[in-house]
Amino acid sequence: MLACRLRIDVQHASLPGVVADFIEVLADEAGLTSRQAYWLRLATDEITTNIAQHGYRGGAGVVELSGEIGNDRLRVSIEDDAPPFDPAGYDPAPRLALPPAQRDIGGYGLLLAMGKVDEFHYEYVGGRNRNTLIMRLLGGENADGPGGCRTG
Repeated sequence: MLACRLRIDVQHASLPGVVADFIEVLADEAGLTSRQAYWLRLATDEITTNIAQHGYRGGAGVVELSGEIGNDRLRVSIEDDAPPFDPAGYDPAPRLALPPAQRDIGGYGLLLAMGKVDEFHYEYVGGRNRNTLIMRLLGGENADGPGGCRTG
């Protein structure tokens, strides 16, 4: 099992790049397909960006990422001290009900991101938000889940 951690200030000028690099290293080490790596990177970027912009309201704060590669999955946890927010509770239905020309720009990233990882979990523990993203590894029990594809 491989595990690594990253702690970054959300006001860091290159937050998205640092997060992308972290996920790229994990994805490569875990052997994710390019498609899986893309969706995991998008989901992680979307959640960390939302934490910076909405959770910390553009102010100071820290996001901690941890990655763990097991036998059949790559797990990424994203933790922060912003006010509680469960992304799974976000309902895009009112936005989607409007005709495209009347929709506000933005607000769909969580919908896209969370739908493309194999598992998503949220919990508020000890005054902290914890978002957990899981991608199953090829060859694992459920390798052909929504984020992956089976070869052969």
